[in-house]
Amino acid sequence: MSRRIMILPAVLAGVLQLGSAAAQQPSVTIEAPADGATVDAMEQTRLVYEVVPRPGGDHVHVYVDGKEVGILRSLKGEYTLETLQPGPREICIKVVNKAHVPIGLQRCIQVTVD
Repeated sequence: MSRRIMILPAVLAGVLQLGSAAAQQPSVTIEAPADGATVDAMEQTRLVYEVVPRPGGDHVHVYVDGKEVGILRSLKGEYTLETLQPGPREICIKVVNKAHVPIGLQRCIQVTVD
């Protein structure tokens, strides 16, 4: 019986570690603006993001229509985009390494600027 009692905490610890590892899967989340949103051409757009990088990821770059517009050192926060030209726009956050080379982890959204 004492052997069963000793094994149970080890099993529970393993399950908890797996759960926390799953919660830390590499990801890029753009919370605002929402994908498909319409934003005002006369106002700056607030980009709210969170990144869980994978190994090799150091920081993130922000792109609008394929053009780099910002370098962000924080993995979670807000970035203010300058006013955007009217029309459809693609906003991307790409995780890059220390040499500023994208490592393949990214998230892009589409917005319409009116």
